[in-house]
Amino acid sequence: METDKEPLSFGRYLQAVRLEKKISLEHVSQQTRIGLGNLLLIEQEDFEQLPVEVYVKGFLRSYAKAVGADGDEVIRRYELRLNDVRKITESESSSKKMTRGIWPKLLVLLVLLFFIIGLSILAVVFYRQTPDEDKPIEQKTAAEKGPAVDTPSEEQGHETDSKPVKAVPEKLLLQVTAVEDTWLKVIMDEKGSTVYNLHPGDQIELEAAAGFNLLIGNAGGLKLTLNDNTREKRGSGHH
Repeated sequence: METDKEPLSFGRYLQAVRLEKKISLEHVSQQTRIGLGNLLLIEQEDFEQLPVEVYVKGFLRSYAKAVGADGDEVIRRYELRLNDVRKITESESSSKKMTRGIWPKLLVLLVLLFFIIGLSILAVVFYRQTPDEDKPIEQKTAAEKGPAVDTPSEEQGHETDSKPVKAVPEKLLLQVTAVEDTWLKVIMDEKGSTVYNLHPGDQIELEAAAGFNLLIGNAGGLKLTLNDNTREKRGSGHH
């Protein structure tokens, strides 16, 4: 009989000794006064249904004595197997705690994500409701489609229809001066965008060949100068 193939298997060790000596489980139960149910749990090594450790050790010694097995060896195998089971249980418990800890963080991230999406929607709605008169620079950049022609005013009527066409400057120079704290997003010549965080007194100069698209945040103010034409801008907008 080779009982060392499973050095941690105390239940199978006892079962192998019992079967080798052709001793029935009922006989072991009569000799030890241990119920058949508990004897089966011992042979199956069912730790979830076995009694507490102190009772199990007593059962194991009685079982070993009844079948002529080494009681100390059985206890040693039981303790090794018990330590192994405890490690597995602790590992599973740690995994469950980690899983429970992830859900609150995930919920916070989802709330932040919905909050950012809501702000983005509000920003788009606000931008669409911005009057056309808040877009002077965009009107000037229409020069990319052809020479700029002065639009006659209501006071001049049709008398200005024959005004000469003004030459379009080769480049557009935009000077930005911060009046209050604000942020500014700039897209030049319909290419990549740049975001600036500005404070009162900050100045930046931007140069473009065709035009600028601007998005100004919060309720602060900026002073914009395009080719020496100055205009103060307050609030958020797209230019």
